[in-house]
Amino acid sequence: MIGFACLGLRKKRMPCLVALAVLIALDGFSPGFGSERQSGDGPLGVAPVKGGRAAACESAAPIPVSINRRNEGFQLTRAGQPYFIKGVGGRQHVGIAAEAGANSLRTWDSTHAGSLLDRARGYAMTVMLGIWLSHNPSDYLDPAYKSRTTRKVRRLLDEHKNHPALLMWSLGNEINLQGANTPAAWQFVNDLARLIRQADPHHPVISVIAYDDHTLNDIACHAPDLDAVGINAYGSLSGVRAMIDASAYEGAYIITEWGVDGHWEAAQTAWGRPIEPTSEEKAKSHLERYAHNILANSDKCIGSYVFLWGQKQERTPTWYSMFIENLPGADIPGASCPTVDVMSYNWSGSWPSNRAPRVDRVTINDGVAASDVRLTPGEPFVARVAASDPDDDALGYVWELMAEPAILGVGGSHEPRPGVLGDVMQGSLPELSLLAPPDTGEYRLFVYVLDRNGHVGTANIPFQVDLAPTPEWVSGQPQSSDG
Repeated sequence: MIGFACLGLRKKRMPCLVALAVLIALDGFSPGFGSERQSGDGPLGVAPVKGGRAAACESAAPIPVSINRRNEGFQLTRAGQPYFIKGVGGRQHVGIAAEAGANSLRTWDSTHAGSLLDRARGYAMTVMLGIWLSHNPSDYLDPAYKSRTTRKVRRLLDEHKNHPALLMWSLGNEINLQGANTPAAWQFVNDLARLIRQADPHHPVISVIAYDDHTLNDIACHAPDLDAVGINAYGSLSGVRAMIDASAYEGAYIITEWGVDGHWEAAQTAWGRPIEPTSEEKAKSHLERYAHNILANSDKCIGSYVFLWGQKQERTPTWYSMFIENLPGADIPGASCPTVDVMSYNWSGSWPSNRAPRVDRVTINDGVAASDVRLTPGEPFVARVAASDPDDDALGYVWELMAEPAILGVGGSHEPRPGVLGDVMQGSLPELSLLAPPDTGEYRLFVYVLDRNGHVGTANIPFQVDLAPTPEWVSGQPQSSDG
């Protein structure tokens, strides 16, 4: 069994939790990663606009964007040229996105819209600018809410409609998911779309929905002034085109979120926790889905935005994250996952010169997540990760243990990240010896596999800590007290 150096950073110590058999040196492993947080983004060979926002907008003029019917489908054009959206969902790592071949960013709201448009312009990218709308159906019957929202839209138009990095406007995100899939809601969306089109003839306006065929029919009926519809789809991505063709909606569409299967679509443990794919499994699905479900439908699908070009906590801190922005146990700005390499290939046709480690599986006592791993309080166990590197780079391993989240977000809302139990552990061999937590409950062990070139592969395994069977139980059968 392999021991690991405990890094004891920003964590409470729990001496009974972690038992390390042998402490070892790290063989000089000290991964270094380039930061892209300088001036808000990275230095990866593409410089942002100099001189700030005022200089960027001094000679700004709108670049016309339109969605045109073509034969039996549609084509997006910008400045008269075909423009297939190769997009990322998120505001971070814009330089990496540009270097990988992406051409557009998507936001969910208009916070700091001006600075983001300027930054995107510096990387020759565009922005689908989101305008947040309520998910509360009663708001769409409230004149005060509609008046406030209309004023906000007018203000955004005045400030940004001529920005050369603006690609299109996006009204709301999944208002159909939490109850606002009503005629009144879609009629107000249509009113806003008409307002935008009158004030800004140069940029299309869309609304983004969660995958749902009934919503498409409502849009066709109540929001005909939308230029296109955005659809968020994960495991259901393969069904989007059939859903479009079977609905009353006849316009173009954009896949505005896609990636790994959603946590609600994944297999679960016996105690109801979702089993997350490894980063290698995610990479394979990104490769297949882009080819089969996006490019193959480019007659009506005018592009997509992969999710998430950054990191967030949603059931785990790694599920949707294409970057690990603060690697545990070390003062490292971040690292990109294998899905970033895959998207570079999807967008450009070429793999990066150096790629992220492959992580195929992680086990506890040789059991995988699907085997419903159970331990008793304080029980010793061994965790192992199967990993390799396509470039034969030396690899390092960082492990952390968390309780499962007690507070769960809904529809992508904020979800607090659980605290790390014990110390973060780092070493140069893919094996770890631990003691199970002393308290019963649900836990998850994470492993981050790093090279020295700013890349990381990830995996995790959920497990449950139960009380040991009492002597009265043998082979699951209760025994009488009198023998």
